[in-house]
Amino acid sequence: MEDYSKFQFKGFKIARSVIERNDKEASKKISLGFAPKGFIHKNDQKFQLQLGVKIEDENKSFHIEINAVANYHFENKEGLDNLGNFFYVNAPALLFPYIRAYISTLTNLSGFEPINLPTLNMTGLGEDLKNNTVEVE
Repeated sequence: MEDYSKFQFKGFKIARSVIERNDKEASKKISLGFAPKGFIHKNDQKFQLQLGVKIEDENKSFHIEINAVANYHFENKEGLDNLGNFFYVNAPALLFPYIRAYISTLTNLSGFEPINLPTLNMTGLGEDLKNNTVEVE
């Protein structure tokens, strides 16, 4: 029996965080945008996801930008082709709850109404991430 799965989340860091708020009344309608980039380190069997997140509400009462970097380890017995779903679907899905919690915690401590993002199906992000992923030595 193997000691670990083919794809493991090794942790994340917030590389950049901007939260701007004003006294306008917050709207319940928010826009949420993602800018994913992936780096496959084939020799080291590592995958790095850089995920940019931008959030605003309809009334422009807040603006949030987060750049997170997550690291993953993968087993490469069958080749990279079999790991596509792990890279492009699972990696963002594993990272997003940490970003949600980070935003909720910071906004809760800011003296304003906390911003609680909904849980999301990150499958739609997979194609963008695939198009923005490169292999590096």
